[in-house]
Amino acid sequence: MFRKRAFTLIELLVVIAIIGILVSIIVPASMRGIEMANRSRCANNLKAIGVSFTTFATDFKGEMPHHKPLPAANGSFQETPDFSAIAVKVYTNGYITDLRLWVCPSDKLDGGSPASVAKDIASFKSQKGNCSYMYVSGYHLMRTAETPALAPMLCDEANAREYGPATPGNMPKIGKDDNHGANIRNVLFLDGHVVTFSDANAANAIFDNLKNSAVICSVD
Repeated sequence: MFRKRAFTLIELLVVIAIIGILVSIIVPASMRGIEMANRSRCANNLKAIGVSFTTFATDFKGEMPHHKPLPAANGSFQETPDFSAIAVKVYTNGYITDLRLWVCPSDKLDGGSPASVAKDIASFKSQKGNCSYMYVSGYHLMRTAETPALAPMLCDEANAREYGPATPGNMPKIGKDDNHGANIRNVLFLDGHVVTFSDANAANAIFDNLKNSAVICSVD
């Protein structure tokens, strides 16, 4: 009569150790793969929004989407501090009707609220989790003095507020809870290309090459 041979304690511990090693190798690699895919999807979101904004400008005599510009003392203008109004404008005019484009797939927290796709445009709140991006408003498609390849238009936002005419060049740094963590930022430029910056302070550096930053305004 044959007896079934059972694992000894040492053999069991060896098997558990091997499984643990494999998990420690596979899980981080899988997470990195997921994040790389999410960065690519995020970049595609930015490109799609950029195309829609450029199309909007083409149809509106070169004016990029903005909301109720108010004159400032220095001759520039100030925007309302909420991206929601701009999102509503492009939605109601039929330029961006897929609300998923506004949310980065890696974004988990936005201004203290969980990042989520708005159920409809009426409930869209850019500062309450429905928008993962910061917009640079103030460009004119045909009259801008900027070089399109050097002019930032949209980028991954920080959880800290990024609004104001004085903000470009003085942005808060991104942190671990932002779209891709504390060191990665996707930036869409006016000519339609996206650059992934490996720098927590990238949102300040992207304004270094602007010729007239006084007429632009960051809106989140």
